[in-house]
Amino acid sequence: MAPTREMSLETKERIVKLLEEGNPSRMVAKDVGCSQSAVSKIWTKYKQHGMVVKAKRTGRPRKTSKRQDKQLKEVGVNVCDRTVRNRLKEMGFQYRKAKRKPALTPKHKRTRLQWAKERQSWTVDDWMKVVFSDESRICIGQGDDAGTFVWCRSSEIYEEACLKKTTKFPQSLMIWGCMSGKGTGEMTVVNSSINAQVYIDILDSFLIPSIEQMFGDDEIIFQDDNASCHRAKTVKAFLEERHIQSMSWPANSPDLNPIENLWWRLKKMVHKKGPTSKADLATAIKESWHQIDAEYCLSLIKSMPHRLKAVIKAKVLRHTMSRKI
Repeated sequence: MAPTREMSLETKERIVKLLEEGNPSRMVAKDVGCSQSAVSKIWTKYKQHGMVVKAKRTGRPRKTSKRQDKQLKEVGVNVCDRTVRNRLKEMGFQYRKAKRKPALTPKHKRTRLQWAKERQSWTVDDWMKVVFSDESRICIGQGDDAGTFVWCRSSEIYEEACLKKTTKFPQSLMIWGCMSGKGTGEMTVVNSSINAQVYIDILDSFLIPSIEQMFGDDEIIFQDDNASCHRAKTVKAFLEERHIQSMSWPANSPDLNPIENLWWRLKKMVHKKGPTSKADLATAIKESWHQIDAEYCLSLIKSMPHRLKAVIKAKVLRHTMSRKI
């Protein structure tokens, strides 16, 4: 139940109106969702002042007027940083960590928009036929990027219990994996640099079994990014020979690939297992990969129409803003 000081003026006026109509305070309290004592306080103040009294503002006195709020950036109003933060919050701003986004050239933006428009009519069922793939590097200790907070005195900041230990050159493993709306496919640790032949071997040993396992003889669309080894002529010939349709992909667009979200979850799961060596890391990766459920993969595929809409909407917003300017 809301305290009296948090009630809106409209709620207090409703309480007074119901009481003037002869309704008992218990029924009024139940009707507006407050305590009976709150109803009594509002009624007492109404009789004393002859009007509904607005609650007094608590906290520090306001340093700026509404007019000054609009001019904070233009005039030299002498206010502290807390006042500025409070005004920004009142205007709907929030202090948050900036999202990471690849730098896009005008050509990248045009390609992304065209790609999104060509597939904006696709349904979730259409996206269910796509097998998404990618490589990712997982490091020991990776997955705790949000930071570690500790309670300590200023004299204790370098004590053992208050430190987050880091490694300058952490041990890591490169992996390749694939997924669809039906769940995760095969995943493998890659122990060498990836060239066209190594990539073909990966596709032959892990993509083909994944397709057979998830789709049987049904036709699928295979997605990979524009890495040079992915777009080699020998790779293209291999996919054509296996009658696998390859999806075109806009450059610099990891945000459109749902497997990026899967990598994030995988790294979090691996981090929780606390591997301390490459062997432990490999085991943790394999165990975590098999623990990712199909329902999570399905939710990522269902997000594809929204991802495309976001790309198209971003273009519309930029066009609108440029016209206003």
